[in-house]
Order: sequence, then structure tokens, then C-alpha cells
Amino acid sequence: MFYNFDWAEHKTHVKELKAVCEDLEQRNYVSNIAPDAKKGLYESGFDFVKYDNTAVTAWADWVKDCMFQASHDANKRHWPPGTNIQVELHESWCHITRNGGYHDMHIHPNSTWSCIYYLDCGDMDSTTKNGLNRFYNPNTTMHTDAGTLYMSRDNSIDILAEPGMLVVFPGWVQHSALPYQGHRDRYILSANSRITLS
Repeated sequence: MFYNFDWAEHKTHVKELKAVCEDLEQRNYVSNIAPDAKKGLYESGFDFVKYDNTAVTAWADWVKDCMFQASHDANKRHWPPGTNIQVELHESWCHITRNGGYHDMHIHPNSTWSCIYYLDCGDMDSTTKNGLNRFYNPNTTMHTDAGTLYMSRDNSIDILAEPGMLVVFPGWVQHSALPYQGHRDRYILSANSRITLS
């Protein structure tokens, strides 16, 4: 289950959000999570939404709403009527990817829904697959023939990103950022959520 959202306020906040990413990098505020899985990119600490900035707050509020919409759609047959739903963005961070940068295949453990927000796509290109995010089919088989083409031919999905687009996906889906080549930096924001009922 994948969900796409477009932020109407993207153009209003993009410059400020990029400045926040650059400020965090200049202060050497890094995650140090799985350093061998990524090269040529800056990854901030995992509490981006706590940065004291109106653009960050506006983005976080919108992302929480998108996470709610995705989770509600996926679970609408299972949530009791009138249930109070709480969305917690327990992890959030930014990436600045430079020429030659990439992120190996990984998942986001201990998270219900995760997201990637395309702040500035830089020189990403869908034709050459330059810097795209790729999601992998978790279904596997020990035997391949004409009866399993539905799996082998749809083994992965590449996201054709545009600035201001948010992709929400289950945290257990394996994904990667393909190698990026470009003169302009690629900026993304990401977050992981937990959903609780009360």
C-alpha cells in the first residue's frame, strides 16, 4: 500500500526547509545510523521535526495528517467507529544527496508508516533512473517460471518524484535511493510514525 500526497504549501516553505537542512549539516548534527549503507549524502539526526522553525512545524503537521489519511484508508474496516487516532512522528530527518550519493536497500524498523518528501529533486531523472527511490517486492519464490512472471516482472517500483510530493509507505517495505549524478544537490525529508488508538 502506497499513498501519494502533494503539499499545497511547498513553494511557500521550500527555501526555509532547505536552509534548516543546511544549518543542521553545518553544525555537524548527524545520525550515525548505518553509515556503511550510504555514501555521498548528509543525514541529519532523527528529530528534524523538533527544530524550532515555523516551516518545519507546518510540514510536520501536514505529514501527520497525511499519515493519518493513509493509515485510516488502510484500516477503515478494522478501526471501531468513533475511535480516537493518535499519530506520532517518532523519527524524522533530512538528506542532502550530492553527486555520486546513494543509499543501499533498507527498511524502517519499529515504525508503522514511513514517508519520503521531495523537497528539491535536483537532477533526478526518471528516464535514466538517476537518484530515484526504488521499492522492492517483499514476495519471493524458490522457483521461477511462466507462472511467476507477476512477481519477477513487478519485482520493484521506482518513484517518479516531483518537488512537493510525499510518498507514504509501510515501514517494513525494503527500499533504496539509486545512485545520484548531478550538479545540483537533492534534498529530501523523511519521517517514521507510530499509530495508536484510544
